[in-house]
Amino acid sequence: MKTQKQEIVWNLINAGLAGALVFLGSLTSGNITLNGVVASLIAAGVVMFTKFKDYWGTQEGEYTNKLFNFIK
Repeated sequence: MKTQKQEIVWNLINAGLAGALVFLGSLTSGNITLNGVVASLIAAGVVMFTKFKDYWGTQEGEYTNKLFNFIK
C-alpha cells in the first residue's frame, strides 16, 4: 500500500511539474500581463489535470475494485 501511495504522489508531482513548465513557458514571451498570467495558470491547471487523469486511467481498475469491495 505504501508503494501505491508513493506512486500516486510521484504522478501528482510530475503533473505539477508539467503544469509549472507550461506556466513558465508562457512567461517567456516578454509581455507579462494579468490576462497572460491568468490564461497561463488556467492552461497549467488543464495540463496538470490531464496528465494525472491519464495516469489514473491506467490505474483505475486496480483501485475501483478495492474502493467498492464492501458493496459486494
